[in-house]
Amino acid sequence: MPKVLVVDNSPRDVERFRNLLAKESAEVEVCLTGAAAETAIAASPDGFAAAVILWDIPGPPFGFDLLSQCRRRWPETPVVVMSGALDAALAARAFALGARDFLEKPLDSERIRTCMQALIAASDPESPLVEQLRGTLLGESPVWIATLKQVAKVIPHADTRILLIGESGTGKELLAQAIHRLGPQSSEPLVPVNVGEIPPTLIESALFGHERGAFTSAVGRREGYLEESGEGTLFLDEIGDLALDLQGKLLRVIQEKQFRRVGGDRAIEFKARLIGATNRDLAAAVNVGAFRRDLFHRLAEVMIHIPPLRERKGDVDRLLNHFLDANGGDRPLRFARETLTILRSYPFLGNVRELENTVKGALIACDGASILPRHLPLQSMGTLLTTGDRTIASNAEPTTERELAPAQQTLLQELVRSMPENWMDMPYREAAQPYIQAFDRVYLKRKLERWRHNVTQAAKDTGVDGKTFRKRWKEAGLPPLGAEEETDD
Repeated sequence: MPKVLVVDNSPRDVERFRNLLAKESAEVEVCLTGAAAETAIAASPDGFAAAVILWDIPGPPFGFDLLSQCRRRWPETPVVVMSGALDAALAARAFALGARDFLEKPLDSERIRTCMQALIAASDPESPLVEQLRGTLLGESPVWIATLKQVAKVIPHADTRILLIGESGTGKELLAQAIHRLGPQSSEPLVPVNVGEIPPTLIESALFGHERGAFTSAVGRREGYLEESGEGTLFLDEIGDLALDLQGKLLRVIQEKQFRRVGGDRAIEFKARLIGATNRDLAAAVNVGAFRRDLFHRLAEVMIHIPPLRERKGDVDRLLNHFLDANGGDRPLRFARETLTILRSYPFLGNVRELENTVKGALIACDGASILPRHLPLQSMGTLLTTGDRTIASNAEPTTERELAPAQQTLLQELVRSMPENWMDMPYREAAQPYIQAFDRVYLKRKLERWRHNVTQAAKDTGVDGKTFRKRWKEAGLPPLGAEEETDD
């Protein structure tokens, strides 16, 4: 029988947990104070299947400390944090410290049930599905295996909605593909949709389809992605980018299990499994009214947090060798010892995708049998200095102003190069625009380099949001931003 630690100062809420977990054949150990929880953690050498911690419980240790203690003592034990309010800052820090979910009070019984099912699943012995997942989704670190166990538990239940939360490059789409491939709907279509890549004016038609004459350019009937998914899987990536009006329409699809094409009056049944994914903080979006609370809870019947690569340090070597074998062809290549030292300490804020791109870039530069530090694509990895066996790698802190004078020279050259011959004959805005773009080319680029290619931090340092930063970057004529790190804007 799995044992779950519940830390909550409300006897009524504790009793609700006890009753719900009893239906899942789980035993509950209750702690009404932080001190009691600390004692229980220290006295439980075998650990718990899962832990639920009230974040704002009075008295030390607070939620941060309890969460950290659980994660240090039992890395594989999934932990959920509760709070009296859906506080974006608390939720963000909880996830950063390794929490699997964030529950808001007052507690919803169905939300607790699905959350606890997922948590207990992560602590179950490995099933054949876990073995199959491990065959394609490489990694042996405890936190990764716990994630795969949680995924394996939900795979057979095609009517359960899943929300995958994780940073860019962590493999959310690969997990969605695996859930479909190993699930009961595998013979039906998998329809992946990146919501953020579809223009706002086209997104409703793309999702729901349209009838002929529904709008000016609708010259014929078109099936949308909901219809194309049939009884298979609809994977909505970057679902946090969905506009509010469409969030309401998607909510109705989930509630009514049917939809209508744009301009149509016939109800079409929706039977597909729905998997959503996002790299954004949806709790923060709910807090500011940018994402519907009811849709968030509907989507997250099971919420799976995909750990970033920096929490999977033990998997770096295996992933490096995998991508080396996959992209090296017949060349007998290996990583030099000093190269591995660098790569093992590098934070990979672009996660597995950045690691793969790093290997591909090194293979292009390498002309021998060993991949040396000089072959690493340093431009994409940021500043990386190696002194003997000591590697200094950082993507979290800004650089100093050592290159201030060269930056000024570069800016002067850009301004002179941008000056049109007839600038005095032009209106002010037209004459000034090239100078603004020239300034942005130097200023924005330096800001991004200062923050090691972290778009969000560079934008904050600039005084704008990430979306505006990207817009100014594009208008300045700079190369497209690719795998640069971007957190919630």
